[in-house]
Amino acid sequence: MTQINNKKPIDRVNTEVCDQCGKCPSSCPVTAHIEGFNPRQIMAKVALGREADLMKSNVIWTCTSCLKCRERCPEDLSPYDIILSLRRIAIDLDLPHPDGYDASAKTVVETGVIQQPQLVRTRNKERKDRKSLRLPPAEKPSDMVAYSSALRRLLEEERA
Repeated sequence: MTQINNKKPIDRVNTEVCDQCGKCPSSCPVTAHIEGFNPRQIMAKVALGREADLMKSNVIWTCTSCLKCRERCPEDLSPYDIILSLRRIAIDLDLPHPDGYDASAKTVVETGVIQQPQLVRTRNKERKDRKSLRLPPAEKPSDMVAYSSALRRLLEEERA
């Protein structure tokens, strides 16, 4: 376990298992468009205990949470989970984070979603919706009051 400034730990065991195959950056839409963002490098830095370097940069705030890294990883690892942990620690340490991040978190607590479902672009550059991709409709939590209450409790516990 690694701790940054005696704050919440990050489990490095999973990052040390990463064999640096390159499937996470090759599937990441951010890596293709934003120079300097690479989920594989994030995993390597955490495995080497260099989390503080990541939190001082904007790299942890660049991830769009598409979860393609998790889907494609042959070791069942998730750079996304590491990024979320680093974000939580950065906020706890009052490190700078993007304007609007707090508003996005508030939106999730209040509505259950970050944004409404959008069309996705296929490799053939066609735009498809969930139905045409044979995906079920995107669902919001069935009990928004309980959902929001549970998220608020988790946020309070995390800050305690």
